[in-house]
Amino acid sequence: MSVSPLRRLPAPRTINDVLAEARSGLVRLSAVEALAAQQSGALLVDIRPSAQRIAEGEIPGALVLERNVLEWRLDPTSSASIPEASYDAHVVVLCSEGYTSSLAAASLASLGIWRATDLEGGFVAWAAAGLPTVPGGTPAGSRSGSAELLSVDVDTWEVRVNGTLLHTTRQEFKVLAALHAAHGRVLTRSGMAELLDVYPETTRAIDVHVCRLRAKLGDAARLLVTVRGVGWRLLPA
Repeated sequence: MSVSPLRRLPAPRTINDVLAEARSGLVRLSAVEALAAQQSGALLVDIRPSAQRIAEGEIPGALVLERNVLEWRLDPTSSASIPEASYDAHVVVLCSEGYTSSLAAASLASLGIWRATDLEGGFVAWAAAGLPTVPGGTPAGSRSGSAELLSVDVDTWEVRVNGTLLHTTRQEFKVLAALHAAHGRVLTRSGMAELLDVYPETTRAIDVHVCRLRAKLGDAARLLVTVRGVGWRLLPA
């Protein structure tokens, strides 16, 4: 009986080693350079969690994509990608002080988004430079103020219609959050099936979730549109 060779474990590294490696492939931007890039069309992406954005403030025009969804939103091949996703996109990632953003930018670069970089010093450096900020509190995944008719907060797992908290099951929330994150694009049946871990060929469970959501959404139900033979989309509120 042959014995499998022992798997050779990688040598331990410190987080400083990992950070240095990530930054070695980035052309990092100062706060002033990041503002100029944003004004020239770069996508300034804020990956801070909502608690930090509320405490510190936000940058006008920055796109909020929290760290746990960043790659899925910016990979052009992902079913959950946003319209701006492109391998040629100039993406400038920011966090609070410019550490996590370097790791995130390097991850985007590894996907082929070759112009990805980050803001040196993060939001703290931006604010210290006297550049424009606004009070924090924008729900995660939104681009500007949230609409009053329907709001979806992926941090707190809360759905509100006209400001009233709506009770949803876990699967119902996952459906609504995915449609909300798609920013008006159609989410296919196969994409939804993968999200919910069901098989559209053998079950109509997805239709049941959508049907129940419509019944619960009330005035906002008109925003949930079925695209026959393809899937569903959520209209802007």
